[in-house]
Amino acid sequence: MDFLRCQVLEDLLPTGFPFGYLILIRGDLGMGKTLLVKLLARSIMSNYPLVYVSFDDNPESVVNDLRDLGNRLFIIDGFSLSDQRRVKSPNVIDVITELDPGQLISKVSQAVYSRGARGLIIDSINDLLINIDPRGLVALLKQLKSLSRLYNMVTFIVAHVTTEDIDNLLNSIEYVFDGVIEMEFDENMANLGIPVRRMRIKRMKGVSHSMNWYYFTTAKGTIVPVDINEIRNMLKNTLESLGVQVQSGQ
Repeated sequence: MDFLRCQVLEDLLPTGFPFGYLILIRGDLGMGKTLLVKLLARSIMSNYPLVYVSFDDNPESVVNDLRDLGNRLFIIDGFSLSDQRRVKSPNVIDVITELDPGQLISKVSQAVYSRGARGLIIDSINDLLINIDPRGLVALLKQLKSLSRLYNMVTFIVAHVTTEDIDNLLNSIEYVFDGVIEMEFDENMANLGIPVRRMRIKRMKGVSHSMNWYYFTTAKGTIVPVDINEIRNMLKNTLESLGVQVQSGQ
């Protein structure tokens, strides 16, 4: 079995992601999901072609972020939809004209086959989450999973948890995915006014991985680890200097 290694995730998933897997990356807005998939895109494109379906951002932004590996980047533009004034980047090989699962599968299949891609990124599926009924959504995901197996490619799908309904929907369809990455704010720290982001490998079928939370921030276009214990100790010392006694372990 071949694996895709990603340096920023080595502490959580030392072996990497198995090729042939369908992976969900889920979390609230602003968690760094798009940054993570672009780091994963770089890992893929260091050796293989990548098909990138962009629903949330214009293709030019994707190209700018991955310009140094652009000769292996093939974009399907799902951002412009019916905008006839779209400026087509040389990396754009096809466009999504309607939020139709059949059209998406057809265009992805053709792009992956014709370009010999070993990676697929869809950022994000939220437009589809609110426009496709759950049964159609499951069918779409299973087709993407089959494509991943057929072409031995690793597929990453981003989902923004923007409402409770979407959260519940994602919970109900997680079983389709081979792996799930969660990204969120630490609720306890956020309640203290200290927003600290964290992520974990919630599930990765048949692969040894850590389920511990990985605390991080973003800087200079990458993900940087944060020592949460150091932050907690600094907070504890600050509170104690103000006369607030903090019990050990809080």
